[in-house]
Amino acid sequence: MRTKSILLLVLVVSFFATTSFAAEVRGTGFVDYKWFNDEVKEEALQKAKLDAWEQFTKKFPRARMSTYQKLLKTQFLNNLDDYMSFRIEGEKRDKKKDRYFVAIRAEINDMAVDEVFTRNSAMGSTDYMDASDFGSLFLARVQTSQKNYDARRVDVTRSESSSVIEETTGSSDSGSVDAVNTKDMNVKESGGSTTRKRAQTNYEINEDYNYSLADVVSERLGDAGYAPLEYDELTDCGAPFIEEVYEEFKGNAKMNSRMIKTIRNSAIDCGWSYFGMGEVTLTGHRVDDSSGLRAVDSNVSYNVWRISDGRARKVASVRNTTFTAMHENEIAAEQEAVIKAADFALNTVIAKLQEKEVH
Repeated sequence: MRTKSILLLVLVVSFFATTSFAAEVRGTGFVDYKWFNDEVKEEALQKAKLDAWEQFTKKFPRARMSTYQKLLKTQFLNNLDDYMSFRIEGEKRDKKKDRYFVAIRAEINDMAVDEVFTRNSAMGSTDYMDASDFGSLFLARVQTSQKNYDARRVDVTRSESSSVIEETTGSSDSGSVDAVNTKDMNVKESGGSTTRKRAQTNYEINEDYNYSLADVVSERLGDAGYAPLEYDELTDCGAPFIEEVYEEFKGNAKMNSRMIKTIRNSAIDCGWSYFGMGEVTLTGHRVDDSSGLRAVDSNVSYNVWRISDGRARKVASVRNTTFTAMHENEIAAEQEAVIKAADFALNTVIAKLQEKEVH
């Protein structure tokens, strides 16, 4: 049995199983010229590299993009070759329009880029011995079944009937006449209501994803200048054992608020600086109609609290966000979906902390 401790990232999801070292992007550039020479080719190539870099930065979380635009854009653009390698995929010279095109495939060094953001954040200027400790409960679960209930319809009908008697009296030279007419009138009203019972969903905790998550999150937090903590340490301060957390989480759509408060209060009692809690849920297992591949959806949410003076204040969060992954193998599709969700969540909260320079 594997005894490795699960990192306190209480985020229910399996972060990416392997760390990404490079992001692949494409870029194109063109130059209109009067005389075609090597300078024209070099100018178009620089434009293609800039286009590839812009494709990469478009994927930054909002908080990281803000930091990039305010502080780091010029630094990166002046040193693109330090973060990018590339190869030319195609080039074309349009002699009629006197225009030269070039297309490249570029690889961006993610780790080198992250290092620049970390160095320029509050945590990046902190010595390791003074680094803020950061614990997080990060878990992954898979939907195993869902029971739907038929809608219950209640119909209400009200009917009324009435009779109206009209009596007419008349007279003439020959005598008087009495006449009686009867009219019947029926009124019907209908209505009702429909009650639909919420579907019953069952989940299963995936420990393989959790172990991968613990390894990667520890590395990510360390790279960002934090000191990662393990969940086992929190149980010494009153937090429930991880098996209890598993049982609670797999049986409910959301973790019980009382358990969340207990875990968070335990982080306060242990004197932690940061506590993160979140979840990744895998659902929607299906075969994609167009490709025939196995498709899986992953939904992620994550919250980070800063703990100070005996209180926990939320400083970063990721709301429910869904990703889809497809692969020939269902397990591989699950792993990719988990990686996408976890990568987005952790990058987003770290970027928000760096933007706010929370320390």
